[in-house]
This record gives sequence, structure tokens and C-alpha cells, in this order.
Amino acid sequence: MTYTPGLVSVVTPCYNAALFVAETIESVAVQTYPRVEHIVVDDGSSDGSLEVIRRYDQRVQVAPLPQNRGAAHARNRGAALARGEFLMFLDADDLISREAIHGLVAAVRSHPGAAAVCAWRRLRQTVSSGPWEVVPSDIPFPPPPDPLYGWLTGVWVPPCAVLWRRDAYERAGGWDESITVNDDGDLMMRALARGVRLLTATSGEAWYREHALDRGSLSNTNSEQGLRSQLRVYQNVAAEVARLDGAASYAHALGMVLHGLGMVALHRGHPELARACFRDALRYGDRRSMARTWPGRVLVSVLGLERKERVAVALAKLGFVTARRRYIIEPRRSRPRTAPPGDELGGADR
Repeated sequence: MTYTPGLVSVVTPCYNAALFVAETIESVAVQTYPRVEHIVVDDGSSDGSLEVIRRYDQRVQVAPLPQNRGAAHARNRGAALARGEFLMFLDADDLISREAIHGLVAAVRSHPGAAAVCAWRRLRQTVSSGPWEVVPSDIPFPPPPDPLYGWLTGVWVPPCAVLWRRDAYERAGGWDESITVNDDGDLMMRALARGVRLLTATSGEAWYREHALDRGSLSNTNSEQGLRSQLRVYQNVAAEVARLDGAASYAHALGMVLHGLGMVALHRGHPELARACFRDALRYGDRRSMARTWPGRVLVSVLGLERKERVAVALAKLGFVTARRRYIIEPRRSRPRTAPPGDELGGADR
């Protein structure tokens, strides 16, 4: 019996990416996989992105939106237009190698209800207007045997390296348009909690672009709105995990990520938000995720988590800060993580 390749729909949300979107379109156009449709949703760009996209109207389906409504809305719009058996969400500044889609489809085509990931590296610009360099990712790959635990503790894969079977994507429920930071993490963790299998492709690679000035994402991530968005993500995950038979096995990860988020909120001057994070950390977590050492656990018992953290903030301002706390609270260009290197999967504490 002859195998007929299923159609792959690549959805690219684009907002003010005129400098990059042409290269992204070209990387899709040269795929070795024979059946690909590319839908580019321009999300109300004001920098000429739509004009660049229209130059490729023989290669892409152009879907302009009248105003900017966010990447999640643009992705949902693209997914609604997509006809493919498989879906990929490729941002307008990221790239994929020629064999990426072929390798990803090969990994999932015989596995209903699955998604696949391929190897990926970063495209990094060390100075503004400088050259782009391909550098290794600092995130372990492939994801661990329990990818949901991995996503909770900092082991993740960007959307440009993920291919969804349509049934897996529909099981996940699509993109949550109310989430402005970590919307891809929300989608993936929701999918994993609902039973979507995550497979690894043996060929192909994606390149995730990391900008020198981060195009404002750092400030968005650490703003009160960005932190609240992240809290919503982990509250959503906690609700999904609560339905699983092995819910208790995620208590340490949930406690750690919520505790870390509260630490950032407190250091950024958002005490009410920090209080909400600490409340949920105590609700969903365990004692080890509140403090890694016995003196810390004693302080939590005596002072409570919020007061203990206020003491830690005061000490940090005087220069007394642990390596883990410094890693969590200091601004970073790349995507925020709640566990420092070596703490992914909780180490020996899991």
C-alpha cells in the first residue's frame, strides 16, 4: 500500500517582524517534505511586515488582521484556516532546517494523539545590529521521560521545534488568548496533562531567535501583567494535574515554580501578587519546594512563607543572597526559568 503524505499546515503569527519574516517563509518553502501549506497571519503590523509577506503570496496564504490582538489570537486564527492533518506554529523570526518537517512527521504519523519535537538551537545576536550566530541551547534535549514535570521545572522546547497531530492539538484545546507570557508552555502542559504523547524526531532542527535587546519581552515577562499571566499558567496546570492519578508526584515541581514566581514578584515590588503565588505554592506544593535547607524550612514554619521571603528580600538588598535566589530574581534575556541549572527535575529531591 502506497503511503500518501498528510498535509502539514505551518501557521506563522507575525507582528512587526519585517526584518525576519521573509527568511522564515523561505525556510518553509524549501522543505523536503512534499505537502506543506504555509499560513502567515499578520497581527496588525505597523512596520511593513504585511508588504513583505505579500511578496510571497504564491507561496503562502496571507491572513491580515485589522488590529493587533496578540500572538495567541493570531495562532488560533491560523489554526482555524488550516486544512492539514499536522500543525506547526512557527514564529515570524524563527527558522527550520530543510528536513525538519519530514523528520517530525515521520515521528508522529503512526501515533494518533501525539506531538513531536526536534532538536533546536538558538540564533543569538550578541550586540544590536550585529551578526546572528547559531549557538547551542542551554536547555537539555530531548525532554525527560516525564515531559510535564520537565516543562514545569524549566526543560522546554520552543514552538518552532514542535509538530502537532491535529487530534493532539484539539485535545489540548488551542491557544489561551488571555495569556500573554508563556502561552506556549500553557498549551504544551495542558496537552501533556490531557494525555498527549510527546515523541522525538531523529532528524531535522529548528532555530529559535534570541534578540540582543529581547524586543521588550524581558520587561513584559517581569511586569505585573506578565507575572500574573505566568501565575495563571501554573494555576491552569495545577487544575489539570489534580485530575491525574499521579497528581502527588507533581507537588514538588508546582510548589517550586510558584514559589519562584512569588520570589520574583516580591523583588519586583508586587506584594499582593507575591502573596497569591505563595498561597498557591503552599496549596499545591510540598515543604521541600518552599525551602531547600532545614533552616529555611524552620523559618517557613516559624514566620510563614511570605514573611520568610520578606526577610530574604531584605537580606538580598544587603548583599546576602543564595545562588539559586540570584538566578531566579535577576533579569535574563532568554526565557525565564524557575530552577537554576542542575535543579531541573528537582535533582535528587524528586
